[in-house]
Amino acid sequence: MLVTMDKILVKARKEGYGVIAPSTFSLELIGCAIEAAERKKSPLILNINLKYDALQTEQDVELFLFTARERALRANVPVAINLDHGADYKTVMRAINHGFTSVMIDASAKPFEENIAAVQEVVHAAHSIGIPVEAELGCVGMADPTFQIETKYTQSATTDPSLVAEYVERTGVDFLAVSIGNAHGPYAKNIVPHIDFELLKQIADITPIPLVLHGGSGTGDENLTKACQMGICKINVGTDLMKIATDKAIAGYEENANKGRLRFLTNYVDGYREGIEYYMDVFGSTGKA
Repeated sequence: MLVTMDKILVKARKEGYGVIAPSTFSLELIGCAIEAAERKKSPLILNINLKYDALQTEQDVELFLFTARERALRANVPVAINLDHGADYKTVMRAINHGFTSVMIDASAKPFEENIAAVQEVVHAAHSIGIPVEAELGCVGMADPTFQIETKYTQSATTDPSLVAEYVERTGVDFLAVSIGNAHGPYAKNIVPHIDFELLKQIADITPIPLVLHGGSGTGDENLTKACQMGICKINVGTDLMKIATDKAIAGYEENANKGRLRFLTNYVDGYREGIEYYMDVFGSTGKA
């Protein structure tokens, strides 16, 4: 069933588990993610970024979202379709127009007041038609500073707990993405992720709204399980799933080059699904649909 993200995350916050938001950048991955959720009886959030190569025109987005919504509507578990890292008001409105059931406005690289103003504008519009909003306080950077997808994400800035209550109250945001030692993308070999659980506890004690962790890949299963029990309700995972999927596809090819070549995409998708199922167990959402 297709739902808004609050229908999934408010329950998760109350019951102390997390819900995976896998990067879904192809129609095959949308299908396998929902299949994984149905197999594990888990809620699911499809994370879609409008900067994906496959979504460069309005026709691309229309077809992609139509397929995603149709598959989610037929699912026997709750599925939300979330805009990941909406860059500005126009991008968010574009997503809502195409049928996303939740949106993120990412103004985390802006100064505090500008961040609030950008989020307020989106919340006012989105809430008027029942769409919940995620925003970020602090800035989640890149795990490997040399891997610069976007310059604004190269440096992390942890969430200041003294600003949380004011930020949530003034913006009216539904979900808060926090920076507590997490980072986007693959970690550099010399970097060991460190989650600041004391900071997470302070933030969770300040606000009852669902908290979001970007950059779940490479953070460590024990860290992620603990974070979910402490208020993190949505965990974005992309890099780890791609690695699991790629490893499975390559292994199939190396075992039998001819058959592996023919099944490369199928093996990749199977690996992606297996990775999602694995993290559903780690986050505690299995059986929570």
